[in-house]
Amino acid sequence: MCYWILRAGVIVILKLFFWLKVEGLKNLPQKTNFIVVANHNSFLDPLVIGAAIPKKVYWMAARGVYRISWLRWFLRKTESLPTGGSSEKAIYLLTKSKNVGLFPEGTRSFDGRLREFRRGVALLGLKSGRPIVPCAILGSYEALPRRAKFPRLFRAIKVKIGKPIYLLKEFEDVIDDIYLQEGILKIRNAIKEMINAV
Repeated sequence: MCYWILRAGVIVILKLFFWLKVEGLKNLPQKTNFIVVANHNSFLDPLVIGAAIPKKVYWMAARGVYRISWLRWFLRKTESLPTGGSSEKAIYLLTKSKNVGLFPEGTRSFDGRLREFRRGVALLGLKSGRPIVPCAILGSYEALPRRAKFPRLFRAIKVKIGKPIYLLKEFEDVIDDIYLQEGILKIRNAIKEMINAV
């Protein structure tokens, strides 16, 4: 219940002060849960994706973020998972038809450019067999870049939701690095194409 109340408030704020627009809602899987993956430029990003996707998403958040009081409160209220040992919990949630979200760059971009992806996103896809929904966030770097203390209001933010990516489920305990790299590249390229197609 708390998630949906917070989400409603965030939607109002983002639409009022950042003119939030969402494209590609039709690409969200309707018959199964999924993994949400997005580029990461700003502290606004989890709020933006949470507002854009009309289903509850359990976010994997970097442990360092929990040191920021207002974010710690928000992350706890939305039942987010601190990274580091949380991959098994994420897989468990996926098997229970819950949606999981993460930012595979691992940290916010310093310059607004897409960074390299870590292997966790491909690992979740390969171990759970759930579709991966790539999302491109445009404008959040301009609204609240990494070094800024306060958001810059009235900067347009847009979310593009891409078509789901399916990685063949692996039942082995150890997954081949080649499969992981192929999966990472496929997901990153999907987000990169949406960012570049402005």
